Amino acid sequence: SNESGRAAMNLQKTTVAISVLLHFMTGSVLAQDYDAGIAALKSGQFVIADRELRPLAEAGHGNAQFQLGVMTEYGRGLVRSDANAVFWYRKAAAQDIVAAQYRLGVLHDNGWGEDRNYRQAVYWYKKAAMVGHGFAQHDLAFMYLDGKGVKQDLVQAYKWLKIAQMQGNTLMAKHLRLVALGMTASQINRGRRLAFEWHAARRL
Repeated sequence: SNESGRAAMNLQKTTVAISVLLHFMTGSVLAQDYDAGIAALKSGQFVIADRELRPLAEAGHGNAQFQLGVMTEYGRGLVRSDANAVFWYRKAAAQDIVAAQYRLGVLHDNGWGEDRNYRQAVYWYKKAAMVGHGFAQHDLAFMYLDGKGVKQDLVQAYKWLKIAQMQGNTLMAKHLRLVALGMTASQINRGRRLAFEWHAARRL
C-alpha cells in the first residue's frame, strides 16, 4: 500500500514538473515568435510580421493583438481598416494593453472605425491616463476642457495637463497657460493640488 502511494505521489510530481516545463517552453516559443514579428515589422517585412504575429493574436497574446491593430489602422502590409483596428485594439485593451486603450480613445473621439462616441473616448482615455499614458492624459484634459463625453470641468482639464507635465511632457506648459486663462486662481490651485495628490498616490 505504501509502495503504491509512493508511486502515485512520484507520478503526480513528475506530471507537475512536465506541465511546468511545458509552460515555460511554450512561453519562450511565444516570446521568440513575438520578437521575430516585431523585428520583421521594424525592417518593413510586413508579410513576415503578419505571419508571426497573427497566430499569437488569435491565441490571445495582447501585445500581438495591439500590433495587428496598428498594422490595420495604418495599412502596414495589411488593408487599411479602422474597423479592423478597433477589433484588435478592443481585444488588446481587455488585457490592459495601455497603448491599445489609448488608440481606442482616439478612434472613438474621431469616429474612425465606428460612429463617433465621446463617452467611449473618455472611458478609454481615462483608463490609459490613470496608469500614466501621457498622450491619454493630454487628450482627456481636452475632453474636460471642451465638455465632450463628460461635463465641462476646467479643474479636471488643468489637473490632467499638469499630471502630463509632471511626467516630463514639456509641451504641456503652453497648454496649461491657455487653460489657465479661463480659470480663477483658486481653480488653478485646486487643479494643481489634485495633480500633486495623484502623483503622491502613485508613489505610495
